[in-house]
Amino acid sequence: MSLDLRHLRAFDALARELHFGRASESLRIAQPALTKTIQQLEDHIGAPLLRRSTRRVELTEAGRVFLTEISNLSAQIDLAVERARKASRGVRGELRVAYTDFAINGSLPVFLREFNAAHRDIHLDLIFMPTIHQHEAILQHRIDIGFLYGVSDQQPISSLTFDENDYVAVLPENHPLAARDHLTLQDLRDEKFVFGTGDSWIIFRQQVFAKCRARGFFPDISLEATSSDGIFALVIVGAGIAIYSSCIGNMPRQGIAIRQLVDMEDKLPITAVWERGNTSEELNTFLRFLRRRRPLVAH
Repeated sequence: MSLDLRHLRAFDALARELHFGRASESLRIAQPALTKTIQQLEDHIGAPLLRRSTRRVELTEAGRVFLTEISNLSAQIDLAVERARKASRGVRGELRVAYTDFAINGSLPVFLREFNAAHRDIHLDLIFMPTIHQHEAILQHRIDIGFLYGVSDQQPISSLTFDENDYVAVLPENHPLAARDHLTLQDLRDEKFVFGTGDSWIIFRQQVFAKCRARGFFPDISLEATSSDGIFALVIVGAGIAIYSSCIGNMPRQGIAIRQLVDMEDKLPITAVWERGNTSEELNTFLRFLRRRRPLVAH
């Protein structure tokens, strides 16, 4: 008997469920058929992969080793199947693109739509990823290009300034400060603040905190949220005010007022980053399109 994909998928399901009934349901086959398939696999290998009793199923040492090896194979097979399906639809390649809240709420969606229209043969796999994780993901080849907050000077990472925005204050629409046309950071020193949570927002928080300290105060943080939508919701209900990017103008919200912070002259840059040694044809196509979008300066 020769092994085929049916044997591998059956063992993978059973090894993860450790229950013949649940595994057969997940595979949509009868339990006797699953038992026969596993027996065929064990006969072919010449060693038991499972210990069975009336109460439990557990892996033998051979079973644990076999599961580790076929897990990588199963992932590769799934990838091959997906790529074949895309090829049948005229898609010749894939590009994994990471983005942050500021990037996806700014001009990135319009740019990606334009790229999709011009290059329908390249599938864009979009992945939300905090700035702090994008460099590592690039070097580990988990993404091809990222759009992060801030600037990048890490080696061997190449970068290109993609977009720039202003700092703004986000307030409840009935807040007394909303009556003004613009504000300064100093105007906010006695307010309660809402910020994004640490890991996803750490770089932005550090930079805002530094600007506050330079003006003699530290933000009094009342609540934190994991996403932009969460931040805006907390502002609307009166939990505090927020400092954000002017890209919020692309996301109209009822119940909030947006005022530019005129004493924060620095811009919030959105930077495209990728591995310098990545010679992917899809990435090079994307970068050529990116550079034509507007005159950008590489770092």
